Amino acid sequence: MMKKIAATLTILFMTVNLFASYDEALKLFKEKKYDESLKKLGDELEVSRDMEAGAPNYKIRFLAAHNHWKLGNREAVISHFKRCMDIQKDTVDPYIDLSLFLAEQGLLNDAETYARKGLTVKDSAMLYYVLGKVSLIRQNYWRAKELFEKANSVDPEIYMSYNGLGIALMKLEKYGDANTAFTVALAIRPDSSEILNNMGLSLEKLGKNKEAYEYYKKANSLDMENKVILANMLRAKKLAEK
Repeated sequence: MMKKIAATLTILFMTVNLFASYDEALKLFKEKKYDESLKKLGDELEVSRDMEAGAPNYKIRFLAAHNHWKLGNREAVISHFKRCMDIQKDTVDPYIDLSLFLAEQGLLNDAETYARKGLTVKDSAMLYYVLGKVSLIRQNYWRAKELFEKANSVDPEIYMSYNGLGIALMKLEKYGDANTAFTVALAIRPDSSEILNNMGLSLEKLGKNKEAYEYYKKANSLDMENKVILANMLRAKKLAEK
């Protein structure tokens, strides 16, 4: 009996230590200490336990993938996310993040492939958003519009898809509709310099230069290092003063 109690306490102690190590690794990630975070995770990861029920490997690998993402280690990012897919087959998160990463890397075919694979696991707004983003990069604006609208219909709280929809509508020269999309995006995320800038662009296209200037000004106050926003603000100011 005492041996069983001792064994139970040992397992409990190991579990507590593991969670402590993971929490430390997560804290280091948030502090942008990516190499240190990876070291913590590497000390805890036992590859042989990947498919073991209740093992912590999914969480460890998922965080490791994000550390490698920040460090620019493409192959490691892909490897960890793909292993996460194997470990938890009913979870869509690794499909979302891997497809986002691949789109960011310009690997559009691969991004599309994993987004579509993820949709067989779950009807995810974020995966429709990724597909919309891919179509936007490919300059297939009508398809991008459809996909962003699908993302919005699945989850109306994802501000990125409204912002993406606004961009697609701008490209299609539907400036009034774009303005509406950016308005919704801003209602969800009012502190986004990107959306504020896009709102300014749509207003400028509608000939509302004074209003455009105010949005550029807000965007500039949030991101003073952004030269594109600054240029837009100065241009709108001159137009508003005419």
